[in-house]
Amino acid sequence: MAPRRRETELSVERPLGPEGTAGGTVRLSVRLEPGSDGAPPAPGEIAEVLESLKSDLDALLGPSLAALPAVRSDRDTVELVESYRPRQRELVDLLRDEGEITSVEHGRLVEYLSTGPAAARPPAPTPPPAKPIFDQPIAAVPILAERGSESTRPVADLLQQYQITSLKQAGAVRARRQISFEEYMSLKRHFQHLESAPAPSST
Repeated sequence: MAPRRRETELSVERPLGPEGTAGGTVRLSVRLEPGSDGAPPAPGEIAEVLESLKSDLDALLGPSLAALPAVRSDRDTVELVESYRPRQRELVDLLRDEGEITSVEHGRLVEYLSTGPAAARPPAPTPPPAKPIFDQPIAAVPILAERGSESTRPVADLLQQYQITSLKQAGAVRARRQISFEEYMSLKRHFQHLESAPAPSST
């Protein structure tokens, strides 16, 4: 009697809420058929399928903090405000849902929005007495220029500059703070569009 051919099932899952909070989990699974001789899939094929499942999960939920190269400590309010410049509660909630910030950082930004910019501003040091401006040479008077906001670079430039070929790589570049949150979201929409685009029909 020939041995029964057994399928191999692979699954990846992640909690919907950050840091294991309640809210359910998302699981992606795939079944691999055995070969014609009944042999299970090769280790290389299993690793490739698992990597594909992880990429699909990142495309659905965004890269998780646990998947970043190193575990970082929670940032203070000043650093968070400088990084994300929040204006609305909805943006802060989106940052948490995308795994960009932890629940602790989310709470700090919510408090910042409710109490105003003074909550994130560190105490200003007492400046030394300034000399009267007429005692200084004209060339020594500093020229104050307003700093312009950073512009979002096109997706094509980001793909070429950082050699990004997948959403997972985009998440790693974002984790190193080499691209802004807006640029990461543009890359995410780009790869989601490629995932949903129908494959070209062969003639």
